[in-house]
Amino acid sequence: MVQPEKHSQLTVSAPAGVCQMMYVHGEVTEPREDTTVVVEEIVRTQMIEIIVRAVQQATRRGSRFMVPEDVIFLIRHDRQKVNTLRTYLAFRDARKRQEGNDESVTAVAEMEDEGEAESSSSTVGRRKIKFSWDLINHYGSVLEDDDEDDDDEDQQLADDMQHARLREADEVTRKMTKEEYMYYSECRQASFVFKKAQRFRKWCEMGRYYENKPVGEINEILGFLGYEMVRKLTETALRVKREWDHTHHDDEREQREQRERDKRNFGLFAKPTNEQTPLHTVHIHEAFRRLQASAAAGREIGNFRGDLIRTSLALI
Repeated sequence: MVQPEKHSQLTVSAPAGVCQMMYVHGEVTEPREDTTVVVEEIVRTQMIEIIVRAVQQATRRGSRFMVPEDVIFLIRHDRQKVNTLRTYLAFRDARKRQEGNDESVTAVAEMEDEGEAESSSSTVGRRKIKFSWDLINHYGSVLEDDDEDDDDEDQQLADDMQHARLREADEVTRKMTKEEYMYYSECRQASFVFKKAQRFRKWCEMGRYYENKPVGEINEILGFLGYEMVRKLTETALRVKREWDHTHHDDEREQREQRERDKRNFGLFAKPTNEQTPLHTVHIHEAFRRLQASAAAGREIGNFRGDLIRTSLALI
C-alpha cells in the first residue's frame, strides 16, 4: 500500500462537494468539519491506491499509458460498478462516433430515399464494451446467444440499481419544501472532476505516480469511483450510528439530556426532539473498518505458513 503524504500548507484541499455528497446520502445539511476531513482523507488515499495499481497494470501490459480498462480491472469483482462504467463508455464511444459523422449529416439529410437515411443513421448506436478479462468474449463466435443473454442481465442489473436509487431519492424528497428540494437537486450534481479536473489531479497527487496526462475517461472514472466511496462511507457510518444509538439508548446521560430537551421544547411550536445529529469521526472510522473487513473476507490466503502477512488496502 502506498502511503500518501501528510497534509501540509502546500497540500491541495479536496474539490468542493464532499459535504454535498454526504448530505445526498443521508447526512445532515452541515456535517462536522472533522468528519468531512476524515472522509476526504480516506477517499484521497483510495484514489492514490487506484492510480498506483492502475499504473502497475499498464506496466504489465508493456505500456506507459493508462487506459480506462486498467482502472476498471481493479474493481472487476464489483459487478454494479463495472456495469455502470460499461454503459458510460458505450455512450461516450457512441458520442465520439457521432461527432466523427457530423460532416456527413448534410449528405444524409439530402437523401431522397428515407430508408437509406434510416439505415445510415442507425449505424451510429451503442456498441457493447467488452473487457479482456471476460472469458465469454473469447468464445463470442460460438456463444452468441449466451452473450446477448448476459448483456441483458447486466443491463437489467444496472437498471434495477438505478431504479432503487431513484426510489430512495423520492422517499427523501417527498416532504421537502421547494427551497430544500432545489438545494438537494444541486447537491446531487456534486462531482470531484466536473470543471475541476486539474485540481483533482493535484489533490490525489497523480503527477507523482503517473508522468503522462490522463485521458478524459480516466478522470471521469476516478470521479465516479470517488463519489461511490463517499456514498458507501456515509451509508455505512449512518448504519453504525443507528446501531450504537440503539445500544446506548438507555444510558443515563442520554436520558438526562433528553429530559432537558423536552423541557425546553414544550409547546405547540416546539422543535422536534428527534432531530438528526451529525456523524462523528468514530462513525467514519468504524465504517471504513467494516468495509475493509468485508473486502478482506473475500480474499483467500494461499500457502499460509503461520507467519505474519502484510495485508493490502482494499478498494471500497
